[in-house]
Amino acid sequence: MTVETIKTPRLTLRAVRPEDAEDIHRHISDWDVVRMLALPPWPYTRQDAMQFAALRTGHALECHDEVIGVAGIESRGGKITLGYWIGRDYWGRGLMTEALTALVADHFERSDAEPLYSGYAFDNPASWRVQQKLGFVKVGEELTHIVSRGEKVREIKTKLTREEFEKASR
Repeated sequence: MTVETIKTPRLTLRAVRPEDAEDIHRHISDWDVVRMLALPPWPYTRQDAMQFAALRTGHALECHDEVIGVAGIESRGGKITLGYWIGRDYWGRGLMTEALTALVADHFERSDAEPLYSGYAFDNPASWRVQQKLGFVKVGEELTHIVSRGEKVREIKTKLTREEFEKASR
C-alpha cells in the first residue's frame, strides 16, 4: 500500500524511510513505550530500528524534522487494523490524537467505509483515551503475546466505523 503524505497543523505523516532508523530507535527503545506494543523486542536495538525502517511501512510522525513515532493502517487477519506509538517526550501533547485523526480521515475518504480495528493493553489507558476521541468502541478482549514483556497480556479490542468517527469529529 502506498503511503500518502498527510499534513496536520503540527506534524507531517509520511512514509517511513531508512534514514529514520536513528529517531525511531531513540524513541521506541524506551521500556515504557515498547512494553505497550505487541511485536517489538526488548531490548530494542539499532539493528531492529534499521530493519523496521528498511521495510518502509507505516507513516512516520515527523515534528520539526524529527520522527517522533509511527502510525499505520494495514490488513491483519482479514481486518483493517490501526497501530501506533509515540515517544515518551511527546506524550500528553495531543500529537497522537492529531496524527490519528488525519490518518483515519484519510482512510475513510479512500475506503469503502470498512471499519478499522485496533486495541490496547489493559494497562495503557492513554491509548484508550486517544481511541475514544476518534470514536472507537470496545468490542472484546483477548490475551495477546507482547514480545518485549515475554508474556500474554489482556488486550482490549476496539472498532471504529465511519459513522462513529464522523460523530466524534463534530
